[in-house]
Amino acid sequence: MNFETMSKQRKLILGASAVGCIALFLPWINISFFGISSSLNGMHDKGILVFICFVVSGVLTYSGNRTRNLGKTNWLIVLMAGALATFIMFWYIIDASESFTGSLLNIGFYLTFLAAIVVLIAAYFYKSPGDSIKAGTNHLNNSIETKSKENSL
Repeated sequence: MNFETMSKQRKLILGASAVGCIALFLPWINISFFGISSSLNGMHDKGILVFICFVVSGVLTYSGNRTRNLGKTNWLIVLMAGALATFIMFWYIIDASESFTGSLLNIGFYLTFLAAIVVLIAAYFYKSPGDSIKAGTNHLNNSIETKSKENSL
């Protein structure tokens, strides 16, 4: 793979997806209680869904013609995965702020949150001129209908 010829949109999404996947294994929460300390990474509970969002974004970004921006269907899926990951991370902040762990969030959490935001922003702002959410959903519906007709024959 020649990283220099890859489109800017794909570079940003692929890089953010890789950083997000790695950051999920870093400590998210550090807790010390009576001299016993423990840390927890993001690969539990909601973090597994965020990991799946990053993997889907990375795989779809790496597939196809890497010199061009994402196609309509892949763009829409990556946009939805980035939005879902960002929403989950934002929800985690709200949930953590209501408990004592809110002040104990660590670097892994913040890197994952930043990576989710970058995936969302890169997918949306570096889209091709003809891409829109409506065009993406129409293209996705047409491809699903075509495949279902082929399978029924």
